[in-house]
Amino acid sequence: MILLDTDQILAVIGRSLSTHVLPALDDEYARVQVQAALTALEEVRHRLANGDPYESVNALLRDRLSTFANSVRAASPDAAERVDAALGELGREGDARARHRHLAEALTELLASDDPALGGVRAVLEEQSIHTAAADARWISGPAIESLQ
Repeated sequence: MILLDTDQILAVIGRSLSTHVLPALDDEYARVQVQAALTALEEVRHRLANGDPYESVNALLRDRLSTFANSVRAASPDAAERVDAALGELGREGDARARHRHLAEALTELLASDDPALGGVRAVLEEQSIHTAAADARWISGPAIESLQ
């Protein structure tokens, strides 16, 4: 195993669980646990290959919020500047998750505003939530969810 890279090690573990462990299990709960573990291993492999998903979430939010700010800039320069300032939080020090947290805090303040020009921020966030939920769906273990019901 020492000569394998991390992705290869995870793939070997997944194959072993799928090929040898899962078929030998009679207990349905244990089977669900192994299936959920296999899904988690695939997600880890995906993250190793593609990086932290918050990097792409932050990039999409930056694009969508910049587009929104530009769309209201002529009619409401103050609202556009406030969105631009919130977007500045993505440039702060820290990892992608910390930068996302800072942006979320800034956007929460914007959403508390009574400025009607900022109402579109909520629509941008809803659109992003739908996109993120769709992307995350592949990592949800259906059998594990069903076992909770």
